[in-house]
Amino acid sequence: MKLSQRRALSRRGAALVAAVLLLSACSGGTQNTANSSGDPGKPQYGGTLRFYDPVNYTAWQITNVLWSNSNVSTNLADRLTWQNPKTGKIEPWLAESWTISPDHLTYTFKIRSGVTFSDGSKLDAKVVKDNLDQHAFGNKQLGVPPDPFFANYSGTKVVDPRTVQVTLLKPNAGFLQVLSIYRTGILAESYLKRNWKDKGKLPSLIGSGPFVVAGGNGTTNVVLKRRDDYNWAPKSFEHQGKAYLSEIRFTTVPEQSTAVGALQSQQADVVRNIAPDDEETVKVSGGQVKAFPAQGESNQLHISLAAAAPTRSLQVRRALQAATDREEINSIALSPSYGVAKSILVRGTPQAPDGSAYLAYNPAKAKRLLEAAGWKTGSDGIRRRDGKRLSFTLYVTPYYQVSQAVVEVLQSQWKKVGVEAKIKSPSMSQYEAEIGKDTVFTQNQLSRAEPDILRSAWNSDMASATYTQLTELNSLLQAQVAEFDPAKRTDYIKAIQDYVLKNALTIPLYDETQVFGLRSNVQQFQTEAVARSQFYNTWLS
Repeated sequence: MKLSQRRALSRRGAALVAAVLLLSACSGGTQNTANSSGDPGKPQYGGTLRFYDPVNYTAWQITNVLWSNSNVSTNLADRLTWQNPKTGKIEPWLAESWTISPDHLTYTFKIRSGVTFSDGSKLDAKVVKDNLDQHAFGNKQLGVPPDPFFANYSGTKVVDPRTVQVTLLKPNAGFLQVLSIYRTGILAESYLKRNWKDKGKLPSLIGSGPFVVAGGNGTTNVVLKRRDDYNWAPKSFEHQGKAYLSEIRFTTVPEQSTAVGALQSQQADVVRNIAPDDEETVKVSGGQVKAFPAQGESNQLHISLAAAAPTRSLQVRRALQAATDREEINSIALSPSYGVAKSILVRGTPQAPDGSAYLAYNPAKAKRLLEAAGWKTGSDGIRRRDGKRLSFTLYVTPYYQVSQAVVEVLQSQWKKVGVEAKIKSPSMSQYEAEIGKDTVFTQNQLSRAEPDILRSAWNSDMASATYTQLTELNSLLQAQVAEFDPAKRTDYIKAIQDYVLKNALTIPLYDETQVFGLRSNVQQFQTEAVARSQFYNTWLS
């Protein structure tokens, strides 16, 4: 079925839902519990929120990058700092204050008093040191790998029971922000002492957060309950003390129609990553649609320069860049909830530069570049050189709800300039087994509301999106993170983007966005700065 047909069916489905709701209203049914003015009233304590996620949960190490896992874990583990999602500013949390040395190499943190973990142990300087050291250095004996987000970390010294002094080998302008992300949640000593396999078990996550693990198999369902003694939220939060919700039940439901149907029938309260075609259906049936840009890298096709493929040619890479129409991707495969990619960073990410000049749709330019590279159009419209077809495989990436629709649009766009794209839809396990340096195109993005995410993605000694040593790019990536002057750092970030897009090392597709469908009675649903659910302030009317 074509995407245009899906959209039409979706609109007809939405109209049908509206009709059903109207009949229900006429027969005396009720829609929600808000008063007649639409005001939900004052926040209420209690209630169970049911959260549906399309992706199964996997190992529960705190650094797990899956969106499904991190929507849970961010509610279990507090961090030293909090990045306000409205302002982007770094605020105190478990660290009530800090000072930074003039050379930007030493950070002295005063740890908040009165904080306890859910196992009853106390937060102090030693457990903070042990957390940071294990992140940075890993632990070979326990099988724990180093966290690449802690590059240039030297060590932490306990000054007194409430004070730690962190030393870096080189300045890191994004260090305070690193300490605010879900993967750097401070966990109890009982977690730190476990080996890597045991860390992956759901009950191992013992944090100081407003919720604790109460059950679930950790694969298709998770149950969290409220900590009634919690009283150390960031000061900018809507309230203080315990969370409003008594319980949160997370369930994985891969089938989109089932999840949206559960929302309409009031069996689910929040559904993560609803499909673009279902947004209208949710709204018409009385629900809410909330979209949050996932700051960091835009969703893009990273290109492996290590793969033996025509994309080793700069002309071919630039041609594919020019053959990609991002406006059409948004209008056909996505919705207005998603931003059109104009950069290698999502809109709203601090200091994100405009890369529109590199990303203009120009099929005529694409054809000229391919002709110049020796790729001539065959009788079937697909280009050939030396008897070989200009053909690639595009994977449907299981992590992204919209991947199938996006690569289908891309397939049709590239075909117009004589490039064949074969679509492969593997299972999650197949995908993870096949993807590597020999995969020409990998749909990917790393999320962090800090431009230093580019170093994590592109530095040849870290994630290395190209699987190739690029000395000039590495130097720019290192220079930007060491620069504390905002104007100079912005210039470095622009230079990084210019290098990446001028050399067509990636093909931005769209601004990564998390779209949630909510029942009308879900109030103050919020996310942290990178679009992961933060349920401390959420309540049910």
